Amino acid sequence: MHDIRHSEDIRLLVNTFYDKIREDALLGPVFNERIAPEAWPAHLETMYKFWGLQLLGEKEYFGAPYAKHRTLPVDKPHFDRWMELWTATADELFSGPRIATAKVKAAAIAQVFLGKMRFERGIFD
Repeated sequence: MHDIRHSEDIRLLVNTFYDKIREDALLGPVFNERIAPEAWPAHLETMYKFWGLQLLGEKEYFGAPYAKHRTLPVDKPHFDRWMELWTATADELFSGPRIATAKVKAAAIAQVFLGKMRFERGIFD
């Protein structure tokens, strides 16, 4: 195995991960209810750009991802499963410092999103 080296590696990671998400019993319904089949290519393209920025420094992603996620009907079990699938996919495909960074950044994003969502919903436990 090798580390993330270029945009094709990002595409492989994102595609493999979202294939798992779409089939997952917990997360699949959440994503599939929000993203129509014909909208998946655009969503994946956004994810390629997002992770390309995070891992390769590519300056193609411009956005505010939390705003698009804040109303999702998700809580801690969903984020835990999301991280479980992300980590498993990362470990299946790659090894090295960039994929380690991908796991750390994903965990940080999950923690921030969950914290903001719970705060906005008045959940403080």
